[in-house]
Amino acid sequence: MNSEFHHVALDQLRYSLVWEGSATLYHALQLQPQDHALVITGAGCNVLNTLLAGPARVTAIDLNPEQNRLLALKCHVIAGHEQAVFHGLLGLAGPGEVSRTWQAVQPGLPAGEREFWAAFFAQHPGGLLGAGRLEAYVHGFLPTLDAALQDQLRTLFEFDTVAAQQAYFASVIEAYGQDDFRRQFISYFDAVNLSKGRDASLYKHTAASGGELFYQRWQQHVAQVLLRDNFFSRFFFFGAEGLPENILPPCYQSRNYEQLRARLPRLHITTGEATAYLLSEAGQGISKASLSNIFEYVSPAEFERVCQSLGQSPRQLRLVFWNLLQSQAPARSAAVPLLPEVSQQLSEQEACFYFENVRVLDWPI
Repeated sequence: MNSEFHHVALDQLRYSLVWEGSATLYHALQLQPQDHALVITGAGCNVLNTLLAGPARVTAIDLNPEQNRLLALKCHVIAGHEQAVFHGLLGLAGPGEVSRTWQAVQPGLPAGEREFWAAFFAQHPGGLLGAGRLEAYVHGFLPTLDAALQDQLRTLFEFDTVAAQQAYFASVIEAYGQDDFRRQFISYFDAVNLSKGRDASLYKHTAASGGELFYQRWQQHVAQVLLRDNFFSRFFFFGAEGLPENILPPCYQSRNYEQLRARLPRLHITTGEATAYLLSEAGQGISKASLSNIFEYVSPAEFERVCQSLGQSPRQLRLVFWNLLQSQAPARSAAVPLLPEVSQQLSEQEACFYFENVRVLDWPI
């Protein structure tokens, strides 16, 4: 696939969290015990969430070897350490636990990996979940607000009903300092500043202004979703430390840890491009695929060409992906087997506020 990701340096951890909701993935793919699922690695969250759904096999794939390296570390910890160690290394219990749990993990790593991760945690003492380029950028927003506005934002996440939450947002936060929150949000996440979190060349195929669009989506989110119970919104503003166990992605909840460990042998990690893998001989056994937002970085013509190629393979394939700033697959066509009703429903239910929509494609045998 002719993606802009082929033209950026893949020598850093770009993402330390998968922002696509696991509930959307589960509902979109309807994973079955006989399935072989292909999942974009990213930070590994949805790879591990897919394992929990119980397919026969899961292949994690990423163009960036550093993303696969992160997943390999997580698998190493899950296989050989108790859940509290994994929890601590993620950063969910604060920097002190990151340091303590890293001391427990490092002796079991090969020398090269031990040296790499020792340097990594020295640079990122807050743990794995906040260490990606995108996450570091996102978490830089809250400190730009004055103390009173930060306190009001924290209050926004304490309401028991969406109606009370939305009323507080409109009457207090949006009214603060002559629209300070809105103006600062749009400025911080505009097209120029957004390149601090994602390489600017990745937005070649969209002319949209990130800040204004993201703020509109945030307003809509506040009016529809209880923020107190939303993992992505809480993490977006306040980071990983202190998040309640019950709102974490399934793979990070203690109740699923032993099952996750037992299913690690079903996982294979490979470096490469996802659609090329799907079209290869090795990829012919894939029946379900979660492709994150990789089609954000290709032209509409290239997206349609890829869909046509996938449709020529003699196998059943169901695929989910997320749109961010450009909307691939706006409608079903001869080349693009969109499931419009499913896609619309999942778009409305997606847990992370900043995606434009979710698309589910299905090629029957």
